[in-house]
Amino acid sequence: MDRVVITVLALIAAGVVMSLLLSRYVRKKWVWYIPSVIGVFVITYYSLKIQFENLDGHEELGYIILILMMIAVMIGNLLTNVLINLRRRTKKKKRFDEENTEEELKKDE
Repeated sequence: MDRVVITVLALIAAGVVMSLLLSRYVRKKWVWYIPSVIGVFVITYYSLKIQFENLDGHEELGYIILILMMIAVMIGNLLTNVLINLRRRTKKKKRFDEENTEEELKKDE
């Protein structure tokens, strides 16, 4: 059970690192979500494969495990992107408030 938890945490960390790198070097926010969109397509592909193909042995279980692994990466990616967006908004708001207070002080003088 410990290996499963470590694996899931490593996959979430991979999603976080991917988000941090993309947000660091790319300013367009839609690019940050590309790994999650790719994950949705992969999950859809494996789900349809499980549904409509005649699979032997434990292939279905393997595909389900791959789907769960993609979900872990997507969770890390999406949560990090949301937190980065919130942090940048608050920074912009603080900067805007500071600029406005400086202008008001100049007007008052």
